[in-house]
Amino acid sequence: MIRLNRGNPPQELDATTVSDLTAEFAASGKSVWSQPYIREALLTLSRSKCAYCETKVNEESKYMEVEHFRCKDIHPDLVVEWDNLLPACKHCNGHKSTYDVDAEGMIADPFTTDPAIHFYFQNYRLRWRDDIGRRSIDTLYLNETTRLVSVRLRIGETVAQALETIRDQLEMYISGDQTTRRRNQITRGVKRLLEEAQPSAEFSALTATVLLTDPNYLWLKQNLSDLGLWQELAPFEAIALTIALLP
Repeated sequence: MIRLNRGNPPQELDATTVSDLTAEFAASGKSVWSQPYIREALLTLSRSKCAYCETKVNEESKYMEVEHFRCKDIHPDLVVEWDNLLPACKHCNGHKSTYDVDAEGMIADPFTTDPAIHFYFQNYRLRWRDDIGRRSIDTLYLNETTRLVSVRLRIGETVAQALETIRDQLEMYISGDQTTRRRNQITRGVKRLLEEAQPSAEFSALTATVLLTDPNYLWLKQNLSDLGLWQELAPFEAIALTIALLP
């Protein structure tokens, strides 16, 4: 989970439309929130990811559902209120179901709170810092073994292996193989990893956390800085630091 910015509702969702769609839902129970302009706007806000687990929801085998932070069965008047809508994958939306955040306890809303306040990663599992984090993990199943934890583990291993390879390359560069090709391989490799730790990437919070805490990454950063090769990478790291869920 990463921090998201709500922004303004789509132009089509003006006060009159909200009133009309809310009345239609009350009368018919139709999925009035499944308007293309609502779905597209939510996908843009989350960079086509589930707001909770960060899986991509615009791929062929996945599907975005419009999630109501305050359950539509309990709060029918909020059924198309912009501040109550989130893009979610089928799994997270299904797990949350009719959970009542007011009666059963608040969970994390990435549009209103920084997830780093409530969570951190350890051993590829989300750990909670407070009751909101704990309820969020339990309610949304944010540590599902097959769907999430095993995927995080594969990502972490890929990052670790890539860092080992890049470190070998930089050690050769420092030892005398200072060709342009070798230098570009090194900086391009680090940049690719940092790009996977940017908000638009799937599982970016996990990637940022693994990357920024790996000893080989810290060694690479120090030595690239000493060689004057870190400047172009620094902006990517700065963004990664804002979404990492560090212990």
